[in-house]
Amino acid sequence: MKRYLDTKSEVSFYHIIIKVPDNTYGNKEYAFDENHKSRLKDLFFWLEDIYELKCLCYTIMSTHAHFIICHEKNALANLSLREVAIREQKYRGRKYALDARSCEIRKFKNRLNNLSDFIGNVQKRFTRWYNRQGDNARRGQLFNHNFRSIQLKDTKVLIQCMQYVEMNAVRAQMVSSPQHYQFTSWSDLLKKVSLGKRIKKNIIHCIRLFNGGMETKSDAQVFALYSKRLKLVCEAIREFGSFAKLNRSVLDALLQRHASWSRVKQVESG
Repeated sequence: MKRYLDTKSEVSFYHIIIKVPDNTYGNKEYAFDENHKSRLKDLFFWLEDIYELKCLCYTIMSTHAHFIICHEKNALANLSLREVAIREQKYRGRKYALDARSCEIRKFKNRLNNLSDFIGNVQKRFTRWYNRQGDNARRGQLFNHNFRSIQLKDTKVLIQCMQYVEMNAVRAQMVSSPQHYQFTSWSDLLKKVSLGKRIKKNIIHCIRLFNGGMETKSDAQVFALYSKRLKLVCEAIREFGSFAKLNRSVLDALLQRHASWSRVKQVESG
């Protein structure tokens, strides 16, 4: 299947959107509850730890999920076959790791930097689990066959899209502030849990990689490029209790729905 991925750039970023069947006219048959969201979150980051891809931001909603993912062209260059064998053992649930020199390990290594393989894997594994839940077990596909993949081509667009993703639950009026929503990376970052620290490390690494001339800036300064506006919004909500008194220029890209973040060809999941 043809994949719409940038194979020339050393580093590229994608806004990934996966969705369950359309919920138009109040169809909530496949809407996720907290148990479903928690499982999808755990599965996604379990697989992300195996693949050579980095998640910078995520939000999991009731009928869809957003992920900002970094793809580094040469990410596999310094990955030894021994490390690949250990990851393959974890992935397969083997008792012992295979011989690192085997063809199977070499083939598995080639998958680890494949974005479509990764997203397809998340969807398939979650669907198998989902189909076994409840009294009425189901069969077949859960997610829409295609997932959306939007390339973010400069630092400004990357950061704005990340902030936009964090505000999904606020726009849906589920919470008043993003840190109050359990299934978004901003909540993990503020709680300073292990996943939040991992995501923060990814953000700093990738912004440095994507935006040259950052050598003289500290990690805190690099992270502030992403977090400054979100922190202002959260502080204002805490002080005023609503968005009413905030400057609209601060919120325009966060509270409004922008087709630019999702207007792109869909990619078939593997």
